Amino acid sequence: MEKDYNDLQNSFAFQNGFDTNDIYKDPMFNPIAQYEQAYTYYKYLCMQMDYKIKCKEYEKLCSNSSLTGKST
Repeated sequence: MEKDYNDLQNSFAFQNGFDTNDIYKDPMFNPIAQYEQAYTYYKYLCMQMDYKIKCKEYEKLCSNSSLTGKST
């Protein structure tokens, strides 16, 4: 295990000052950005489903009121 760590320190990334946090600057690999994107997608998907359900309920309400209006 110690040998692997020593090899890692001597690798190209450590010799050139590569920061492991640089990978999170790219939104493709940033877990926080991915979480926010998934949350936003889920939120708008739920809003769209609620809208469709309300439209169906409104259509049923209008069709029932028009049927009761014709019968009286």
